[in-house]
Amino acid sequence: MSKPALSLGSVGTKPTVFGPADAGTPPPPMRPDLVQKHLEKVLVSAEMCRSKKLCQFLRFTVEEVLRGHGSELKEYAIAVGVFRRSREFDPAADPIVRVQARRLRSKLERYYQNEGSGEPIRIEYPLGGYSPVFMRSTPAAATALPAVSAVSAREDGAGRRIAVLPFADVGPEDSQNFCDGLTDELIHALSIWPGLQVVARASCFQFKGKSEDVRRIGESLGVCTLVSGTVRKEGQRLRVLAQLIDTGTGMHLWSAGYVWELAGVLETQQGITRQLTNALQFHLGGRETGRAKSRRDPKQQGNQ
Repeated sequence: MSKPALSLGSVGTKPTVFGPADAGTPPPPMRPDLVQKHLEKVLVSAEMCRSKKLCQFLRFTVEEVLRGHGSELKEYAIAVGVFRRSREFDPAADPIVRVQARRLRSKLERYYQNEGSGEPIRIEYPLGGYSPVFMRSTPAAATALPAVSAVSAREDGAGRRIAVLPFADVGPEDSQNFCDGLTDELIHALSIWPGLQVVARASCFQFKGKSEDVRRIGESLGVCTLVSGTVRKEGQRLRVLAQLIDTGTGMHLWSAGYVWELAGVLETQQGITRQLTNALQFHLGGRETGRAKSRRDPKQQGNQ
């Protein structure tokens, strides 16, 4: 049996999910202009203003997410775009992005603990990634609620249509076949949910390996939400990052990270898929019903 997924940066078996785990009434969507206004305030704060490169890092990554390019924020893009590294930049040989990301996380944490303690918005960087998420702070609680509303709040028909983009292999070892299989498993798992319309595999895989604006992809596929992600394999260890993206705004609705010990390929793919679909249920507006579960193939039921 494969070992349970571990949350990035924490001890336990739950994934790092930005938002409540249980169903509830989500807050209204956060407007991009409010995020931009908050960004400008953070950049001129006493905590940040003397760190020119960290301010550039923060501005570059936040504005890329607001443009819908959050899934493209990898070490290489940031090294070239922010730290002026050459096109021959090798993340394995030069840790500049990882080092500066740790510094930025620490500075943001200090800012929100002190100068920005009353801010209604928080910018956070999930461990293991460089794409920021925008959180809404609540005075009555220590935890943050999601910055955007659940998909089920939409009234139009597109609110129940979703596409799963091919997961990208970003590790030092070739795991593209694993990525494709994981994408197939997730498409299958979502397609058996009642009332949810999932774009067919062939249509999704036309975007494999391509870097396009998620808003254009959403328009092309006729969906309001996309699932995308990356897989990094090192030996028998996998790190999987996944995002749910609003194609209207290009903003993240949800993000999660997992570390998984690789056992059998099929068993591991199905285990990760279960973790992802469980986390997506709240954000897609419902739980699986008995009817949906009964439609699963017997082999998959036996593995759960």
